[in-house]
Amino acid sequence: MLILLVICLCIGSLNAVLYDCVTGKPVSSSRLQVYYERNNTRYCVIDVKPCDPNEGRRVDGSCNNFEYPSWGMIRTPSRRVLPPDFSEDYQPRKAKDGGSLPLERYLRTQILTEGVISDLYITQLVSYYVLFVLNDVNTIHDILNYAINTTYCCQPEGKTNYICAPNKIPVDDPVHRYSGVSCQNLTRPQSFQYFGCVDFGNTTWLRIGFATPVFDLSGVYGNALDAIYNLRTYTNGLVKMEVENGQLFPPKNPTIDPLVNYCVLNQLPRETRCHKYQPNGAIGANLFIILFYRQHNYLAQKLADMNPCWDDDKIFNTARDINIAIEMQIYLYEMLPVIFGRRNMIKDGLISRKGKFRDLYKGLPPRMSDEYVYMKRWFHTAQEPTLKLYDKDGYFVRTFPAVNMSARTGFLAVDNNFGKLLQGSFRQLGAKFDNTIDSEMSERILGGIQFASDGSMNDLAKGRLMGYPPYVKYREFCDNQPYTSFDDLERVMTKEKIFRLKELYDDIIDLDLMGGTWAEKPIRRGRVPYTVYCLLKEQLKYTMASDRHWYERPNRPNAFTEDQLKAIRKVKLAGVMCTTAPDSITKIQPNAFYSISWFNPLVDCNSRLIRKLDLSPWEDPACLSCQ
Repeated sequence: MLILLVICLCIGSLNAVLYDCVTGKPVSSSRLQVYYERNNTRYCVIDVKPCDPNEGRRVDGSCNNFEYPSWGMIRTPSRRVLPPDFSEDYQPRKAKDGGSLPLERYLRTQILTEGVISDLYITQLVSYYVLFVLNDVNTIHDILNYAINTTYCCQPEGKTNYICAPNKIPVDDPVHRYSGVSCQNLTRPQSFQYFGCVDFGNTTWLRIGFATPVFDLSGVYGNALDAIYNLRTYTNGLVKMEVENGQLFPPKNPTIDPLVNYCVLNQLPRETRCHKYQPNGAIGANLFIILFYRQHNYLAQKLADMNPCWDDDKIFNTARDINIAIEMQIYLYEMLPVIFGRRNMIKDGLISRKGKFRDLYKGLPPRMSDEYVYMKRWFHTAQEPTLKLYDKDGYFVRTFPAVNMSARTGFLAVDNNFGKLLQGSFRQLGAKFDNTIDSEMSERILGGIQFASDGSMNDLAKGRLMGYPPYVKYREFCDNQPYTSFDDLERVMTKEKIFRLKELYDDIIDLDLMGGTWAEKPIRRGRVPYTVYCLLKEQLKYTMASDRHWYERPNRPNAFTEDQLKAIRKVKLAGVMCTTAPDSITKIQPNAFYSISWFNPLVDCNSRLIRKLDLSPWEDPACLSCQ
């Protein structure tokens, strides 16, 4: 029976080796038998084709590291900056006095202020791009679990289900004392323990990842070989496109059943479009998934015209490599400086001042820290709740609640809403990066999926369920200084915030990681809190040291030439948007992350100020000689 199982797992993977998802090593026959008996081989075992040192980046993430060929793929473990801190049986840690920590909903309403404050200098595109890049290394499996799959955790049957971890609502809650809501649904994060790959007990809690842990545009190309096989046309390196109401989209899921395709907020019968191979989550990320998917074909067609002697594989892989590089170039050199501060990023080695090649690779296994993904949840406080739609001439059309657009790809395909949202993305001011959250985010972040859902309360609760150590432990990691009393927090918080935290927590060691970041001041020359910057920076540096295919490396397989990297350095988001949505955008400001102003005015997409990619460095002389 075991032999039959191995044969079945290896179908379509000639000469593949079976790896244990947890250890990253070839799985032993005895362990494979255990997985088979538990009926969980689909989560605990993964097959990897033999590695080729000269091969470029694989779609499934395998062979990024030769010592751990499977790490870099889906269903592999994340990493922790600090070891998990649980009470018994992976339950949330207790307070210092042995009691329970304050209710998450109570803390959220006391630390965060509800309201709407706009940032006069940045646009909606900042939060959109944050979501898009997060989508590259994280999936919404946990959200789907409590939003759609397991919705009964507040009911009696939820008390017997381990995965359930509902949030209690205080009886004197400022909102729900009137609504009658006393509990909100929530489930535990999915771990290797839960799937039976690691035994419960004394083993270290490990989160299972369902996205490749490197920045590889997996939200666009998928992270499995079967997905990319179905996306490619196998002609001129192109991917399949579908046209609906004059707009280009990735392939559509033929079923309109929302429980199957997860476009649960599509308004039938008009809104039927739903990506088959790409995520259908938050609207901001969805916009960029479509734009970068379109950009692949733009690049592929240009490369095919320029180099007629190239075959389909070479064109596809080159276009994909350029596309990934543009994603990260915009993220690191254009978007993050807006919120991190360019001088901070240069000082900490996140970006290059000179723009030349950088090789920070150290052979570390590619893994994503839980803290990186978790700190991106802080950006819920920086989400603009009401989106403004504009026509292609820049005239305001209407507003629409952002929470009603998630899991609703079909909305984009009707009434030219895709183009209208794109116009609004660079015209509308973004929310201010502060400790104020809009009521849409704090009371109904799941829109019509659930009656009431507090996103930030869930964020704090998830932190406890993930076993994050106290906030001060992370401050000590970031500052290399002790934090023994609330007064020590004056380095990063105002006295007013410290006073409030003293009222909420009995001891500084009780302070939650997310609760602490909610109270922090922003870093100097930046917009994000100190700890958010620290933990995001830590992962970005780790990624550069662990991704063998990082685009700035001069000696990776199929590395860019100096002129090619220089061309990529010049690309800006405005150029990408003009190139991939010419029917929707004819004018845009050169720095699309900053608001329209006299020094950042709207200009024509053909202006020299709009920095597009020059593909001439990819012209192959060998093709010219063959013509």
